Amino acid sequence: MADPQFPPKWDEVLVNRFLDSIDGEAESSRREIQKSWEENIRQVRGDQWRLQRSPYFLANIIKNQVRRKVASLTEGKLQFHVGALRPDLDKASQIIYQTIKSVLDRSSIEDVNWRLGQFAMTLGSAFVGSSYDSTTNEIGVPFIDPRRVWLDPGLSSPEEMDQAQYVRIDTVLPLADIRRRFPGRGLLVKPSDRYSSYVEGSLRSKTTILGSVLQAMPRPYRPGTPTKAGPIPRAELREYWVRDPQINDDGSLKFPGGRHLIRSGSVLLLDEANPYWDGGWPIDMLVWDIEYDQAWGQDEVQDLRRIQEAINRSGDAWILNLLLGSNFKIIADSDALDPDQWEKLDSEAGLIIRKRPNRSLEYQAPVAPSDVIPGALSGLIQLTDLLTGNVDRGGADSPARASSALEGLQLAKQTLIRAVARRMETMWERMGQKLISRVFQFYTSDKVLYQQGPSREWVSYTFERQKLLMDDKGRTRPAEERQQMFKDFKFMVTPGSSLAQTRIQRTMAALQLRSATGFVPSVRRILEEADLGNAEELIREGLEELKTLPPPPPVKGRGGRS
Repeated sequence: MADPQFPPKWDEVLVNRFLDSIDGEAESSRREIQKSWEENIRQVRGDQWRLQRSPYFLANIIKNQVRRKVASLTEGKLQFHVGALRPDLDKASQIIYQTIKSVLDRSSIEDVNWRLGQFAMTLGSAFVGSSYDSTTNEIGVPFIDPRRVWLDPGLSSPEEMDQAQYVRIDTVLPLADIRRRFPGRGLLVKPSDRYSSYVEGSLRSKTTILGSVLQAMPRPYRPGTPTKAGPIPRAELREYWVRDPQINDDGSLKFPGGRHLIRSGSVLLLDEANPYWDGGWPIDMLVWDIEYDQAWGQDEVQDLRRIQEAINRSGDAWILNLLLGSNFKIIADSDALDPDQWEKLDSEAGLIIRKRPNRSLEYQAPVAPSDVIPGALSGLIQLTDLLTGNVDRGGADSPARASSALEGLQLAKQTLIRAVARRMETMWERMGQKLISRVFQFYTSDKVLYQQGPSREWVSYTFERQKLLMDDKGRTRPAEERQQMFKDFKFMVTPGSSLAQTRIQRTMAALQLRSATGFVPSVRRILEEADLGNAEELIREGLEELKTLPPPPPVKGRGGRS
């Protein structure tokens, strides 16, 4: 049964009208949200001075705060495990774990996390995908720029992403790639002047083709300015994931997992049911801080803008006054030198004051510079640290504190950072659940994968499809159950694993417990917590070295006798 609001499949005119209405709603709802994005990026880049002259003092406080906080958030490697929701699937869960670990290592998960943190702190939100590339037969976890994403305005939180009525992702590709990916209809796509042209003779222009692609705002050339066609023709692809409620005559959904459409301009390139078994959208969202009225998060740059401006204006005025007050003073009659000789003097090394002959002139000596302004600047910088959570304002640590107290203070310093870490871990748990589904769906034969070993070396891992489909007793699951097998497993992230301080704290706690009990936890567990390399290899090397060492001297009793 056709729904009048949702056009039938491949009715190109009606589909384009429907997608145009989605574009209008999505772009209108994001217009207010993205107003601060461009300004935030300029602030992080350091483009913040608004006076005509060059500044005497300019410090990019915001960039420093962003880098420090994101570095603290991502300095450790994400740790996770895959748990079985049935008692006879432990071996299969290990296969899934090793496979997903290989996928994440190949996708450079540390770099993805760094970009997620940079964009989320600057713009408030960032995205990561869970896609499958049929040309390479690989599952990927790419970072997705938030400026390329358009969301259903009814979405209230990132946890509800899969329930969004639609998600749009924009991509700009060379025309040759589009025609290779979509043979036949790809030939109908025409290059876009917006992404294939550039302003002739404007190499220093800040508005580039890439900037235009990401911002989806003005063209990369100014109206009325001569442009030139670039060497690579490009076009924009708009990819839609739509929750289509149309039903068949028997009452079943036509698109039970949603509808997937791709178009370029008015050329419809793809219209299909959601190809993924889990029925969700292949994208997940990280918000830096919660926004109460919509899903897009809040950034931290806006909170720091005025403080940074106060720091730079105060610092500039202070340095300027120091320069003027420390110069030499030359006081002379206006006719003391010939005009050409006066022109040879400048005020770079001194302040020149001309007076009329036989006229008095009084000059007040400058006030000696004080430490008021430097102290104020230091206080403002500490205020930015307090707002971002990069340092603790509780005072210096006493050397007499116990080690457990020091660990507690270190953890307290990262309260705000740990709050963001929890949101990032929740996002990766949602993403990891989709990766489990992708492994069952797309890795249909044995293949060799590569992952980083405990000592950060690349090692191979052989994925065996048949073992994945077996339980611990070697029984193969029926074919009709395989499309739902991914629901028998749970992807779980170790809390705080991306924070180096968490690992240090856990290692110190393990060492203290070992010292107190003598046997709990095991040396192997302590080495794994410390992440010093392959625990088994380290234990083996330690035992071999112990055999070569001389025996310890006998313990002497009282009076020096053994």
